[in-house]
Amino acid sequence: MMDLQNEVRIIVTVVGFVLFVGICFWAFSKQNKAGFDEEAKRVFLDDDLPPSNKQT
Repeated sequence: MMDLQNEVRIIVTVVGFVLFVGICFWAFSKQNKAGFDEEAKRVFLDDDLPPSNKQT
């Protein structure tokens, strides 16, 4: 039973690491740079709107 538990832990760790590396490559790939830059600038597009009067 212990061997199976350790093997599952190893598999989950390796799969998690592979997913992490894959997400990093996806996030920093040159193909996605234009889209990410556009989304980063979207925050500043609404600067000319008046401030909201909502109070939280």
